[in-house]
Amino acid sequence: MAASAARRFNPSNATILSSQSDVFTDFLRAKLEDDLESVPGIGPASKASLQAAGIETTHHLIGQFLLLRDPDCQTHMDAFHIWLSEVGVTGGQKNNVIMAISQKVDVWIPGTWDDSLMGE
Repeated sequence: MAASAARRFNPSNATILSSQSDVFTDFLRAKLEDDLESVPGIGPASKASLQAAGIETTHHLIGQFLLLRDPDCQTHMDAFHIWLSEVGVTGGQKNNVIMAISQKVDVWIPGTWDDSLMGE
C-alpha cells in the first residue's frame, strides 16, 4: 500500500537544502559524530524521541535507516519517514533528517540515494 501524501518523503520539503546548505554540506563532509543532534534536523525534542525508541547515537539511526532498505529509493525513504513519525520526530524535520542520513550513507554505499527523487 502506498504511503499517504502526509507520510511520504518529499525532498522539496527538506529546508536544509536551501536555508542551511552549509550545515548540510558540513555534515556530509565531516566525520560522523555519535551525538544525534549532529544530524541536521535533529534538535533536543527529536533526540529525546529517538532515545526513547532506543536510538542513542547517529550510528544507531543509520542502522535503523539501513534496516528499512528497499530496492526502490522512494519506498525506502517513505519507510524511514513513517518510522520517524512513529517514534515522534516532528513535522518537516523528518525530511531534513532523511535527506542528511540518506546522503551521508550514499557516500559509503553508493546507490542508497537516487537523484531522480529531486525531480531533475
